[in-house]
Parts: sequence; structure tokens; C-alpha cells
Amino acid sequence: MDPLTAMILEQLALGYFVQFSGGTVQRFFDNCFSRSPELKSQLLAAKTTQDFEKFFKDVLGTIYANAGDGAVTFDQGIVTAMRKIHFDHAKGTVTINGIIISAPKITTGGGPGATGQTSITDSELKTQGTSIKVGKGASIKITGNARIDQT
Repeated sequence: MDPLTAMILEQLALGYFVQFSGGTVQRFFDNCFSRSPELKSQLLAAKTTQDFEKFFKDVLGTIYANAGDGAVTFDQGIVTAMRKIHFDHAKGTVTINGIIISAPKITTGGGPGATGQTSITDSELKTQGTSIKVGKGASIKITGNARIDQT
């Protein structure tokens, strides 16, 4: 990467991450790149300020909630992302209750090797092309490596 491009990237990153330490930012990008390798390719191919702006919008427009072997709970509210929302129960539990979720892409459930569970009650998950509405008294339970992909 040439010095001018590196300087532009540094200035853009400072604007986005001014409140965080270098280690925190590094872990953030390592996590993003491990989950979405195409983002690393996008960053390496970036040449113009507009390319870098698009990269940061894509990276910052993603919400990834991984329960690991613990629990993640979303209870009452609205969750929106510009690019993607991914709920992964892994070996733990994800509980979604009373939430309106919207993004261009939503993934809910477990990945390869997952043994946990996602429970969705009284919520709506919306993309431009799909909508899943789970009313009061109803629920969706997703276990193991099963998942729902909405686009």
C-alpha cells in the first residue's frame, strides 16, 4: 500500500475508532476478517477514499452476536444494521424476545458444530425480501447447526 493510501486509511480509521485502543481495533478487524474474508480482500483492493468509505460502511454495518458457551439475550427493542445481522448460538443460547430486527441480510441459528439453541418469541425479523413475524404465544426454536438465512 502506498504512503498516501496508508495515510488516508489511518485518518478514516481514526475518525471511526477514536474512542478505542489500538488492541481493541485490531481485535475488531481480526474478528471481522475471520468471519467475512471478502472484507479483507475489499480493504486490500481499496485505492480511493470512496473505496475506503465503502469498506468502513460495510464493516460497521454488521452486527454479529455469538453466544459462545454462554447466553445472549435481546429483550424488547429495535435492532437494525446497514449490511447484515448474524445471531449465532454456538454452544450457548440466544434469546430474542419482543424485538423488531431489520437488515439486508439476517442469519439466525447455529453454524457448523453448534450444539446450542436460539429461541424467538413475539418478534419480527425483516429484510427487503422476507419477513418472519412470531406473534404472542408463538415461538421458533432453532437447535444445533440449523439456521434461518433471510435476504
